[in-house]
Amino acid sequence: MRVLRGAGSDVTRRIPIERGQGDGTLQIVNARLVDAMGMKHGVHRVDIVAGRISEIRPMSDPPASGSSSNDGDVIDAGGRTLMPAFVDLHAHFRDPGFPEKETLESGCRAALAGGYTTVSVMANTRPVCDSAAVAGDITARAKRLGWIDVLPVGAITERLEGRRLADLDRLAEHVWAFSDDGRGVQSPELAEQAFAAAARLDRPIFEHCETDGVNDPDRSEEQMAARDLRLAARFGTCLHIAHVRSAETQAMIARARKQGVAVSCEVTPHHLCLDQDLGYRVNPPLAGVQARAKLVAAVRAEEIDAIATDHAPHTEEDKLAGAPGISGIETAFSLLYTELVRTEVLTLAELSRAMSAGPARLLGLQRRRGLLSQGMDADLVVIDEHASWKVTADSLRSKGKNTPLLGRTLQGRVWATIRGGSVMVCDGVWGGRST
Repeated sequence: MRVLRGAGSDVTRRIPIERGQGDGTLQIVNARLVDAMGMKHGVHRVDIVAGRISEIRPMSDPPASGSSSNDGDVIDAGGRTLMPAFVDLHAHFRDPGFPEKETLESGCRAALAGGYTTVSVMANTRPVCDSAAVAGDITARAKRLGWIDVLPVGAITERLEGRRLADLDRLAEHVWAFSDDGRGVQSPELAEQAFAAAARLDRPIFEHCETDGVNDPDRSEEQMAARDLRLAARFGTCLHIAHVRSAETQAMIARARKQGVAVSCEVTPHHLCLDQDLGYRVNPPLAGVQARAKLVAAVRAEEIDAIATDHAPHTEEDKLAGAPGISGIETAFSLLYTELVRTEVLTLAELSRAMSAGPARLLGLQRRRGLLSQGMDADLVVIDEHASWKVTADSLRSKGKNTPLLGRTLQGRVWATIRGGSVMVCDGVWGGRST
């Protein structure tokens, strides 16, 4: 499998992911189609067989000769918008170890409610995901649940303590990347060892760039990003930089790409849409208007590869005690649609590229997910662009209710989420089908 890492770079490796779970037929009719390639004119019908898209045709065309018969389930989208399901590179499901914050089950439900069918989960669990046993357990339980594809990220260091490397060789068989997310690897010597090992194992280093002792968030990010870009160039390691904030970090990434460094990056919905004056604590901190405008421009120019939620559920007590983070996987699309698409700052196609095609490419899934075309996995989301909804604690499936959006009304809502041809949620009904 060919895995792309930012502009002009690639490595080869395996991803532990299976074909979608659909085993019958499904037809979606009267749907507007939008993906990273743009919007198709008119309304279409999409036939799904054995978990994959078998045919896409305008509603005005008769079915092709030999096409699948309409003897399965039918979803009438009623003119709503059909897009590839979203892919989240960066989320915290807190499982194992923190059931009061999130469990695998509640995290998967929240993901489906937000239109996500593929989620990469970070290693700061209890026990830490620093061994093949923990990573394998997460993957096995997610497969038994069968709701979404959960891809673990393995810790770089034992117990995320930054003192000694985890057993990366064994861990590599169960994870797609290595990260000490939330801390970053502070030791230059340990970082060098990690980058060398990751290159040998064909796994990216997924770095939270924050340098200890540097109070300015941009300078803190820039210093570690500069170090890591040098190491990526030296060892030929794939580097993915989490939740970029600084314009200088973006400029460094652009220069490194021109020099052939395999580097990619992401930005969060809250760093794109929420202002620092809100006073809500996240890490890195929210930025001001000008910084946010530069981040949005970088998404539009494809200099930022993906929008990732950094979904970080907390209990009310932990949040009051100062824990940073937003529970955001359910509100990501609606927030971005409200703030950026409705205001014509981004097109829906550009948003699809950043939420679906871009992250799918970084995971090596670009031939299976992220676009609407024949033969792709039928991982899809139906969006009602005209619907508005009020964010309340009761409306969120996640156990984490820690979001500054509580009480706010957003435009654009996930109406149905489909994984591998199976309708996981439709019009708020779990496992329901609209015929």
